[in-house]
Amino acid sequence: MQVRKMRLLRKKYGITRPELGRACALSTQRIDEIEQNAAKLTPETEEKLQRGFDLVVQGRENALHSLRGDLARYGASLFEIVEETDYEL
Repeated sequence: MQVRKMRLLRKKYGITRPELGRACALSTQRIDEIEQNAAKLTPETEEKLQRGFDLVVQGRENALHSLRGDLARYGASLFEIVEETDYEL
């Protein structure tokens, strides 16, 4: 994986460095270093990043599936039942 392409993918799909870092068990600083070409991208790190992208996709699919279910269950009243404490902004 070329570093520039990794950053382009991340930006294109709105994946933040912290989100990717959590998914692949790398620090945000490490992601930044890789994207800035300040750190060498080893095959092991590249594999972690690829798995991280997969985990981000799975997490988003799960979240969207949950939202789809809530919309089907609650329809127009969905906004009334959502508690701000249920979500992190």
